[in-house]
Amino acid sequence: MSHPYFISNLNLIILKGIKMPPLFYIWDAKQHHPDVQINDLEQAEYYATHPQNIGYSDNLEQCLRAIIKIVTDPELSENFDQDIIDFFDNAEGYIVPTQENVLDIDRYFFEKSQYLYKIVVEAIIKYDVVGFDAGAYIFFSKDNIFPKQTSIQRWLDTVQPITKDQLSQFKALPANKKKLADFYRAWLMQYREKIKFTEETKKNQYNNGVCLYRDLNEAIYEKIIILTASNLSKYELGYSKVSLSSYIQYSENKAFWIRREHFIKGFTLQYIPELHGVEGEPLAITHPKQLESIFKQIYDFLIYDAEQHKDLETLNQWVNHGDEKYYITGGAVFNRLAFAKYLNDPLYDELVQEALPFILKDEYYKDVTIDEIYKEVERRYNDVIS
Repeated sequence: MSHPYFISNLNLIILKGIKMPPLFYIWDAKQHHPDVQINDLEQAEYYATHPQNIGYSDNLEQCLRAIIKIVTDPELSENFDQDIIDFFDNAEGYIVPTQENVLDIDRYFFEKSQYLYKIVVEAIIKYDVVGFDAGAYIFFSKDNIFPKQTSIQRWLDTVQPITKDQLSQFKALPANKKKLADFYRAWLMQYREKIKFTEETKKNQYNNGVCLYRDLNEAIYEKIIILTASNLSKYELGYSKVSLSSYIQYSENKAFWIRREHFIKGFTLQYIPELHGVEGEPLAITHPKQLESIFKQIYDFLIYDAEQHKDLETLNQWVNHGDEKYYITGGAVFNRLAFAKYLNDPLYDELVQEALPFILKDEYYKDVTIDEIYKEVERRYNDVIS
């Protein structure tokens, strides 16, 4: 978890040469060491890492069960990934008489969910147990938070849970990158009556299991993936592009495949070259309205995109002669040319001649020649119709 008030303490650990395990410890001080008052972080570290095999106290049991109740509540699932939910779903089993009386939680969970950090600290305070965050070198109890109680309390007050309704209405942002990656699937399901994407398996030589597809007519279907941004920091949220694949089914197991990628520049989806451009770097999404704007553009584009797939001739005009060819680069260009060849496009030779700049956008094909384009298109064409 990245919070400004953690940094000085992390430096303190490094200066002391202490190698701390990435854990968050919770225990009941009144059971574990009833005669000791913890006054510094070194004491907190000692008692956290020296448990006793006497099981959880009543207070620690109540604390854990309170956390479990929140984490496993379906209405709050947007705040936690499956690893977190699975851990706490099984945590009831830790409450046995021979269990060590200190609960260890992998600190990686808190990096995935700020809300988890909040509810754990608040449960510690409510049930009068104590906690020690070894990664940040911070101690929590009902009466004390070392070293900066006011800063942490102020931060806890700002963290609020996210609900499915808030997300669907663009009133909150997903909790983390994993949730952002999942968000588009939920959004597509919300609008499936209009834009038709569902999870299914298709039969073709490129099939790789269950994906999000939509059927556009008897011969044409389409796959979608909306990719998160890799150029942003660990804690920033953003989408980089919408990747679409058009499939033209030729036989039961063979199809022509045309992959197309529409980048997001800032918060603008690129799909009209002269208006939007072709490539772009995403920015971090910091407000739900930015996320809503991106998905409004994606929605409009997918409606427009469906119209371009109404029949083979319209699709060919779009991907080989129209705006969409600017978003098809590298090896995907050979595939769109193979589709033009399949339709006996009268301008096929002209399409091959002008294809080189689109192919060269992929460094892998930097040495390709016009003759090699013809040969590769022929190979891919034959691979489908053979």
